[in-house]
Amino acid sequence: MIIERRRYSRLSPYENAFAALGSNYSKVGKIKNISRGGLAFEYIAGEANNLHFSQVDIFLAGHTFYLYNFPCRMVYDIEVHVPHVSDKYIRLLTTKRCGIQFGALAKDDKAQLTFFLEAYTDSWASQANS
Repeated sequence: MIIERRRYSRLSPYENAFAALGSNYSKVGKIKNISRGGLAFEYIAGEANNLHFSQVDIFLAGHTFYLYNFPCRMVYDIEVHVPHVSDKYIRLLTTKRCGIQFGALAKDDKAQLTFFLEAYTDSWASQANS
């Protein structure tokens, strides 16, 4: 049995859940896991940038549900797969995983996040009963 050491258990979102970092959506990708404390998502890396992000949007493709301007900080941004190719153009297509921690959320934002976790994750019911 694996014991979760995180403050909040990670949940698996539905397939169409995405995150976008920054006001210009500099990094957009599919959410891999999410909790009350933050999320991780994978994206196709473009040109290297060392921008510092302070907000994230969460949305569902094909739905009107949209959480915007959640305060956050980037915890990590790592390569998931590094092609064994020296071609710089192919290297631009490297997949990366980014982990973010939510900042202090307003009461309404907490309620929206709770709704998202209840409605759009597969494992919410098992966590809520624990």
